[in-house]
Amino acid sequence: MWNILTSRKLALWALLGLLLPLTLSAFLPSELTLPEREWAELSRQSPFYFGIASRLATPYLVKTPFFAAVSLLLFLSTCACTVQRVLWGLRGTSPDFSRDRSFSFSREVPFPLSPEEGGGRITRLLASTGWRHERRDAADALVLSGVKGRSGFWGSIVFHVGLLGCFLAGPATYLTALTGELVLTEGVALPLKEGVSLARGKGATLPEARASLHDLRGVYYKGRFKSDFGGVMKISDARGEHELRFEVNRPVEYQGLQFSLHQFGFAPRLVIERSGAAPFDFYLNLRHPREGDFFEVGGGVRALVIFFPDFIREGGKIGTKTEEPLNPVTMVRLYRGETEIGKGLVKPGESAQLGGYRVTVPDYRHWATLVVTRDAGVPFTVFGFVVCVAGLLIRFASNERLVEFELRRQGEESLLTVKGYSRYYPAFLEKEVDALAEKLIEDGVT
Repeated sequence: MWNILTSRKLALWALLGLLLPLTLSAFLPSELTLPEREWAELSRQSPFYFGIASRLATPYLVKTPFFAAVSLLLFLSTCACTVQRVLWGLRGTSPDFSRDRSFSFSREVPFPLSPEEGGGRITRLLASTGWRHERRDAADALVLSGVKGRSGFWGSIVFHVGLLGCFLAGPATYLTALTGELVLTEGVALPLKEGVSLARGKGATLPEARASLHDLRGVYYKGRFKSDFGGVMKISDARGEHELRFEVNRPVEYQGLQFSLHQFGFAPRLVIERSGAAPFDFYLNLRHPREGDFFEVGGGVRALVIFFPDFIREGGKIGTKTEEPLNPVTMVRLYRGETEIGKGLVKPGESAQLGGYRVTVPDYRHWATLVVTRDAGVPFTVFGFVVCVAGLLIRFASNERLVEFELRRQGEESLLTVKGYSRYYPAFLEKEVDALAEKLIEDGVT
C-alpha cells in the first residue's frame, strides 16, 4: 500500500484526473459568471445545457464526491511522499542525481599530486567554501564529493506541505459546503435554522442564533442608478448580541458563515381589514418593483402591490421619478379570481376603502436578501497557495547541486575527473565549479 501511495504514476494520473475536469468546467457558465436574469433565461431556453452547467461548472464540480475523492487521494499520496522525503532528509542522505533528471557535465585534467595529497587539498577547499563533503575510496580511485543547496531541499518540503493544504481543500469543501439565502425585513428577527433557505448543505449545521437587519440604506446616483447599499446585521446567540456592518462586496462572517448582500428593496406594511375576519397584516418584501407582487389575502381575494418610492403622476400615467423614498406611495389592487374589485393609492399612515375592505399602509421598511455560504476548504486553499509560493522561492533560490572529484593514480601524479550535477541553473553550476578549479590553481596545486 505504501508503494502505491508513493508512486509518481499514481500522483500524475490523479492530478490529471483533477486538472482536466477543472479545465473543462471553466468553460461552462454558472451563477457566478452570469447575471441572475441570464442564468434564468438559460434554464428556460436550453434546459439540457443548463442541467450540465448547473452540475459540472467549476463552482459545482468542486463540491462533488468525485472531486473530493480525487483530492483526498492526492492528499494521501503527497503526504506519503513528503514523509518519505523528510525521513530521507533527516538522515542527511546526499541527493541521488542518477535517479532524477538533472543537468550534469564532466571534465578530465592531469593532477600533479598523488590521490592522497590531492584528496587532502580538495577536502580543505570544499570545507572552506561551504560544501558538505564526504570521501569515498573506490577500487582504483579516490572520490571526494561536495553537496550544497540543502535549503533548496527543505524548500521542496515546504512546497509539498502547501500542496497538502490545497488537496485537503477538496474534501473539506465537500463535507462542509453550505449555500442558501436569508431574506430579512428590517427590524424583524428570524432564527437562522428557520430563515435560511438552503440550496446545498444541511440546516442542522447552522448555529442556534437569531438574525435581524437594521439601518438599511440605499444610495442612488442621480436618484436612479444603484450606487451603495448596506446596513447592520445583528445576531443574537448564547454569548450575547453581535453587530456586524455589511455593504456591497463587503460581506460579514459569523461562525464560519459568510453573509453577502444580494438584493435590496422596499417592504410596505399592508393591513387589510374586513368586519368579521382576521386582518391581513404583514410587511411585504416586494421583489418585482416594476411589475408588482401578488399576495393571498384570504377568502379567495388576492392583492397586487406596487411601491412607488418617489410617486409622480403625468396625465393618466403614474410612476416613480427616482428610486429614493421622497414621496412614497403604495398602489393596491384587489382581485377575486380574475376580477378586480378595488384599486387605490395609499400613502404611509393613510387608509382607503377598496371593494369592501379597509386598506391601510401604516409605514414601510426595507428588506434585503443575503447569500449565505460556508466553505471550510477556502482557508486550506489560501494557506496552501501562500506556502507553495514560499516553498518555490526557497527551492529556486538555493537548489541542490553535487560536485565530485575523482582521483586516479597515474604514476606519481593523478588523473582528476570533475563532475557536476544540478537540477537547475547548469550555467551557474559550471561557473561555480570553475571557481573551485581556479582556487586550486591559486593554491599552487595544479
